[in-house]
Amino acid sequence: MSVSAINPISFKGNTKQAQANQSVQHEKRTGGFAPAVGSFFIPGLGHFMNGNNKAGLKFLGGTVGLTVLGIFSSLSAGIALMKNSKALTILSTAGFYGSIFGNFALKIADIVKAYKGEYPEEIKETEQFETKVNAQA
Repeated sequence: MSVSAINPISFKGNTKQAQANQSVQHEKRTGGFAPAVGSFFIPGLGHFMNGNNKAGLKFLGGTVGLTVLGIFSSLSAGIALMKNSKALTILSTAGFYGSIFGNFALKIADIVKAYKGEYPEEIKETEQFETKVNAQA
């Protein structure tokens, strides 16, 4: 095993150098205007740009699900009108408008979170571990 393979944190005399190396690794800035614009056009794209794939899939899946709900609600409203069913008409109209307002709220949350650039969970866990290691050294 070569000396370069040894973790510099294990040596108590090199803690400042190790902290400097770790801060260089995590200076990647996420968020900003570009991911927010990406999320405006394609749901979840800003999170994919920030490296947070799990959140990107959640926003994309939520938007697709609410859109499908709106489509089925509008189809059921047409069927309800043909059968003169007021209860089904009210229910399907509520589902349709609920999907529209839900999509709007989800779009706003998507853009705001992409702009803030929240870290993925994996990076948060790694930073917490490194903070514990630095505190012990």
